[in-house]
Amino acid sequence: MKTALLRSLLGVLLCLAMSAWAQGGSGTVSGSVLQARGQQPLAGVKVSAASSALASPRTTLTDARGHYQLPSLPAGLYSLRFEKESFQASTRVDVKVEAGQTLTVSVELSPLASPFPPAVASGTASHSFSPLAPFAPPLRLESDGVAWMVVPRAGDIRDRAPPWALPQASTLAPEGAGQSLFFTPGSRPLRDSDTRGHGVNPTIDTEEERVSTYTLQVSTASYALTRGYLARDSLPAEEAVRVEDFVNSFEPGEDGDVVGPFAIHVEGFPSPSRKGYHVVRVSVRAREAFTDVGVQLEFDRKAVARYRLVGYENQSATPEPFDDDAEPVAVPLAAGTSVTAVYEVKLMGPAIAFGTLRVLYEEGENTMWRRVQKLLPSSVLRSSATRVAPSTRLTYVAAAFAEKLRGSYWTRTLDWARLHALWQEIGEPLASRPDVVELGALIKKAGALDQRRDRFGPPGSLSNMDPDNLPASGR
Repeated sequence: MKTALLRSLLGVLLCLAMSAWAQGGSGTVSGSVLQARGQQPLAGVKVSAASSALASPRTTLTDARGHYQLPSLPAGLYSLRFEKESFQASTRVDVKVEAGQTLTVSVELSPLASPFPPAVASGTASHSFSPLAPFAPPLRLESDGVAWMVVPRAGDIRDRAPPWALPQASTLAPEGAGQSLFFTPGSRPLRDSDTRGHGVNPTIDTEEERVSTYTLQVSTASYALTRGYLARDSLPAEEAVRVEDFVNSFEPGEDGDVVGPFAIHVEGFPSPSRKGYHVVRVSVRAREAFTDVGVQLEFDRKAVARYRLVGYENQSATPEPFDDDAEPVAVPLAAGTSVTAVYEVKLMGPAIAFGTLRVLYEEGENTMWRRVQKLLPSSVLRSSATRVAPSTRLTYVAAAFAEKLRGSYWTRTLDWARLHALWQEIGEPLASRPDVVELGALIKKAGALDQRRDRFGPPGSLSNMDPDNLPASGR
């Protein structure tokens, strides 16, 4: 009897010892998140813990009291990031988690200032914004790190132009001085093309890469293919849908601001499908004929936290090398031709401008490269869709239509009925144009045919979508 009792006691002690050992290598981080103004608790704040001790960052959300808890974190140094829509993000680095202990880390988040300059009474001066660092590095001819932009064309969807870019990107140092980042083809920091051909483009943190280059190789083939499928009461294959083809199937109409031999139109408004982001339309129209044209968009880190290029995923992620002895492929751009790209941009704070658009061009053979650039003022980012041009609303509807057909994670919250309603809000003079009328009919038919299951979760999960990152199982 005594022996059995002794064995039972030893077993209990052993279990307790093993439990203590298992928990001894981990700790807990908890705390509260408050508004800097008023000290009210903030619910729904995304709290992320990143460390070399973790295979992937651990995340949680604050509750109604603004409280959060991250249990069972392996001991080590952590970086904590606190993010919520309409508030400035906060990061705490070198947070030391010790085994068996609970660490309290509380923060205050300040509201995100409006990206639009406040109204100023006539005769009064405003000094609300600090000037940006210069955006104009010296002309470097073919060393500006651009990709080639070509005229929209008709043709088979399998056609591919040479998808290469120069192996150098011109960026700005933190002090505003010009610098160049060199990299080998296919290596970092070409983050904006990492997943091309594999779902939608990723969202890029400007701290990792602020310069976006892409091959404006577009046609109308994918949109024509989709029209044919819908005419036969069938949805096209997701991989056959190219957003850039849909967008560039519609003539925007107006030219925009004249910048040298180009007309550039840049305009944006809050995204109807992605909280905290603006949809930005970038159109470049050639006023003359050119032998070669390239484009580059550089975001200001003081104004933009993240961005995503919408479409162009089918371009190559491994540009071919370019050196002084190589001859670029001649890609003529006809006078009057317009090419449009769409971005999703997350603003971080007030600024005079949120980026710079550069266009590199060559007018004929054996001539020097020339470049024009346009500072992109924050004033072009309107407060609502009703304040942008009908052509910008049309651009978004066409892009969103393509993304929904592709099953994009970022259009989950935009159902077909809402997309059709946005089409109805495009406005004149475009709303009655035959191709725009047909677009509305195609959206309505696609909505009726779409019986696909949401691969990212049940409908109830829409309220918990992370506005910045795809889920781990996302494409």
